[in-house]
Formats: sequence, C-alpha cells, structure tokens
Amino acid sequence: MINENEVTKYVQFYSTSLGKGILEQETRFVNERLMNRKKILSIGCGPALLEEKIHQLHPDMNIIGLDISKEMIQQAPKSIPVLHGYAQHLEFATNSFDAVVFVTSLEFIEDHQKAIKETYKVLESKGKILVLMLNPRSEYFKKKYADKNSYIRKNIKHKNVREMKRVVSKYFSVENEGYFLGIKKQKLVATANPLIASLYTLEGKKL
Repeated sequence: MINENEVTKYVQFYSTSLGKGILEQETRFVNERLMNRKKILSIGCGPALLEEKIHQLHPDMNIIGLDISKEMIQQAPKSIPVLHGYAQHLEFATNSFDAVVFVTSLEFIEDHQKAIKETYKVLESKGKILVLMLNPRSEYFKKKYADKNSYIRKNIKHKNVREMKRVVSKYFSVENEGYFLGIKKQKLVATANPLIASLYTLEGKKL
C-alpha cells in the first residue's frame, strides 16, 4: 500500500518537466482512444491528474476514478468523482461503462485475472478496455526496478506483458497493442522501440 510520503513524491514528480511531459503524452494517447466514449471508469487513477485533463477536453464525458489509496484520492480535484475501491471487487452495476482504463495500474494488482473479469462485467456490449502497462524491457523500467527502495520494485506484481495479453484475450478481442512513450536519459523520445518505450499498450473490445 502506498504511504503518505510516496503520495507526496508522486504528486511532486508530475510538477517536474519530465512528469509534465509524461502526463501530456499519456493524456493525448488516452484521449485519442476514448473518442465517442461517454461513461469511463479509470482504475488505479491515483490523484486523477490524467482524468482531470481528459475531462477538461471533453466536459460531457462522465469519468469516474477508482483507487485503493485513500491518501491518493485526497489529492484528486473536485471536478472528478474518485471512489475508494478495489479492481477485484468492482461495486458497479453490470454494463455501467462503455470504457475502462488502466494507466500503469493493472501490473500492480495481485489478482489481475479477477480485475479483468470484473472489468468485463461492468462494461456494456462492445465496451472498450485500454491498458497502459509499464514495459519491463525498457531502459526506464530497468533503472527504476534496480532501485530496491523504489515504489515499482516494492509493489509491482506482474512483468510479463504476454501473460497480461493472454488474460485480457479471455474476455476481450484485442484490437491493438504496441509500445509507447520513449524515455531515455530522463528525456522523452518519440519511439515504439520496446527497449526505449516505457509503456506497453493494449486495446480490446468486449466479446
């Protein structure tokens, strides 16, 4: 579980030039893939920085955030409804959303299979799942993971993107996958090279 000090460090990072750049790129990527979606659940939203930016671009979108950290939720803007809860036990009605998003959160959930099954349940017919997962092959990930005190090293549960795709494929038709957001020497790089791109991305539609 994330502690108060880690929450502070997380929020402060996104006020740095690198953090702002990452948030801008992630927002653009997610926004392009949520066009025409109106009811969105963002699982593991943290302080809802990305969700707020999406909402500013599309005020008509209904975006709800979910996170297990009450400390993170307290940092979220009032414009975004953020609930305390668990991906493995989504307390929403069946067919509640037309898109569910995981932005660097699914890999930190122990029972990722249950989380995907729950995602399937709350999505309506032809609902979309969008996963942005830390890419273990990247230079950025390897540097973070090498630090035994890093949040990633202490908390990540899954590093196998093929296994993640296999689980998602049980419930969703995978339409696109790839690598995104190159980070090299603390600078953003436009590349899909899996050795440089910090994220693995996957898009699927409810079967």
